[in-house]
Amino acid sequence: MKRIFGAVTILGLTTAPALAHHASRHLAHHHARHSPRHGEASPTEGFTANASFYGGGPRRYEPNARTANGEIFDMWDMTAAHRTLPMGTRLRLTYAGKSVVVRVNDRGPAAWTGRSLDLSRGAATQLGLVTRGTGQVRVEVLGRS
Repeated sequence: MKRIFGAVTILGLTTAPALAHHASRHLAHHHARHSPRHGEASPTEGFTANASFYGGGPRRYEPNARTANGEIFDMWDMTAAHRTLPMGTRLRLTYAGKSVVVRVNDRGPAAWTGRSLDLSRGAATQLGLVTRGTGQVRVEVLGRS
C-alpha cells in the first residue's frame, strides 16, 4: 500500500505543472473563442469580412422563401446575412472602390465556410463581387433601421 501511495504522490507532483500549463492554455483558448473574431465586431466598430453572395440558387425557385427575420427573400434587395449582428443593422460595405449600404435580415453564413457575411445577389452585383464569388469587404456599422 505504501508503494502505491508513494507512486501516486510522485506521479501527482510530476504532472501538476503540466496540468496547470494545460489549464492556462485552455482558458486562453476559451477566451480567444468567445471574444470578437475576424469578421465579427461589436456594433460600434468597423471590420473586414470575407463575404460571398446568395440568390439564384435553391431559394430562387421557392416563391415564398423566408429570411430569418420573416421577410420574403428577394435576391435583388440590398440585404445581407450575418451570424451575430442584430436584425435591421445597416452596414456600409466597400469592395474594390465601390460601396453599398445593406440591411441585415438573415442569419449565416455557416461558420465552417470561413466567411462571415453573405450578401444578396443585388448587393454583390453593385459591389462587383459576383464574378469573383467571394472577397474581403470593409464593413462599417451605420446603426439600426
